Amino acid sequence: MTYEISGSKAVITGTSGQYGNVKKGTEYGKNAASNHIGYIKDFEMKSKPINPDVFTKGHSVQEMADEIQAKLKEDKMPPVDFLLQYAPKMGAVKGFFSRLFKGNAIDTKALLGFTQEAMGGNKAITLETADKDLKIAFDDVTNAKLSTKAFDVNNDGMIDITEEAVSTVLADVLSKEDADISKVSKALKKADGSYTNAGENKMMAFCNEENYDAASKTIKKIHKKMKLDKAQKAL
Repeated sequence: MTYEISGSKAVITGTSGQYGNVKKGTEYGKNAASNHIGYIKDFEMKSKPINPDVFTKGHSVQEMADEIQAKLKEDKMPPVDFLLQYAPKMGAVKGFFSRLFKGNAIDTKALLGFTQEAMGGNKAITLETADKDLKIAFDDVTNAKLSTKAFDVNNDGMIDITEEAVSTVLADVLSKEDADISKVSKALKKADGSYTNAGENKMMAFCNEENYDAASKTIKKIHKKMKLDKAQKAL
């Protein structure tokens, strides 16, 4: 299993996985993304469907209930709530100085490693491809018109790993209590390299075409303040 279950929550990290046992850096992020993909795949129905013959007049209510319980047990569905540590959490002292000098406590190499692995190993994809993937993932849970174009910081018709990484940072910030993304510098100090399903859901507002103008401004500010282009060149 690519994650641990703590109470009613799945906890996903990058300390081990496809890229070995690691503590930081690009491989940590790649492990985290790969493990997250494994978590998502566990929602797929891998076992045989419920036997329809049980739901006839010839069977009792108890037999019907037993069939449903057996199916649920067999599927071993993971918790819906998750905590994803896409970059290693810094200790109190290191985190303090990182926030003081960098304005955030995120291992940028891990962030970009996570993003590239989540993008299938690609360093950039077209807006058309990004929008198609977005709609496949979220069209069934929202009526909003979705697009990733607000994340196209340099307006070249592509989403590269530095631009996609901003969506992860947004999910991180929005996972924290009392997050106020209108004040970007202050909001980034709350980021700690992790996000929850709740934060991910809130981040989707930045993909709503109706929010394009405001979303684009915030995304560009985060991209610039985190110096993500410079970080990519250092990989």
